[in-house]
Amino acid sequence: MKKITMVLTIFFIISASVGLIADSNTGASFLKIGIGARPVGLGNAFTAIANDVTAMQWNVGGLAQLNQREVSAMHSQWLVDTNLDYIGFALPLSGKGSSGLEGRSVFGGSVIYLSQGELEGRDENRQLTNSFGASDMAVTFSYSKQLIVNSIQVGVGVNMKIIQQKIETEQATGFAFDIGILSRLFSQDGPFSAGLSIQNIGPQMKFISEGYNLPLTVTTGLGYNIGGITVGLDVKQQVYENRTIVSFGTEFLPISSLALRAGYLMNAVNSKQLIPNKEEATGLGAGFGIKLFGTQTDYSFVPYGVLGNAHRVSFSAKF
Repeated sequence: MKKITMVLTIFFIISASVGLIADSNTGASFLKIGIGARPVGLGNAFTAIANDVTAMQWNVGGLAQLNQREVSAMHSQWLVDTNLDYIGFALPLSGKGSSGLEGRSVFGGSVIYLSQGELEGRDENRQLTNSFGASDMAVTFSYSKQLIVNSIQVGVGVNMKIIQQKIETEQATGFAFDIGILSRLFSQDGPFSAGLSIQNIGPQMKFISEGYNLPLTVTTGLGYNIGGITVGLDVKQQVYENRTIVSFGTEFLPISSLALRAGYLMNAVNSKQLIPNKEEATGLGAGFGIKLFGTQTDYSFVPYGVLGNAHRVSFSAKF
């Protein structure tokens, strides 16, 4: 019993240490960490943009925009001696749907792995024991389909996730689904787009004897792209935490091979506490991207105050 209590305590401490858990009835908080240096450099405002392989982590409906095979990998020095790694791929296939609606199908897959630094073990008498590790992993399988409805492009998609959290010899396993829609507005080639993403729909996971909800999230977004300028606005609702997050970002391409990005994220009022969360109330992020020979390298930087700074480097290629 003492060992169970100790492991559960460590489990929630690790969740809190990444600054992403606000209510003890939610877990698997690593699923809320932004994936990809480009979307994070845009302030996480990517729901209505979602036009690269990381779309499956933001709005799987946007994955249908891809017309080339694409692979991407990311490494992040996350908070409190943790590392976040990601690899994903997308495979577009031409096809024709029912009722004369044409569009491509895109299959994708990804792996997210969050590793905690070596932890110091202690027994019930607080005596030192062997050190141990902790990790979180999510494997995602994606499918997205592009439809043409009344001359408007509409992408719809679904993810299936297998989730595993592990501390020492104890682990929890679960599954979840995401659904997403991304649509052009007003015309097929117009500059405006809108997106809707519902993520982490699934049953509770159980770590030893402790059950917890997955971080169910509903996000709506607007996007604008003209020439070398892209602008995104997202409003995200973390359902179980009763928290609303508003994010805004922009990307500017002074030349075709260079992208400059900046974003701002505001954690709006928590409806339970009626005050903003002190740790995540506001956040300014920035980054850049370089395209060379069919590959793209992206970097983003986000400060988290006393928790430290988060750096992300992503590499992607189309072929």
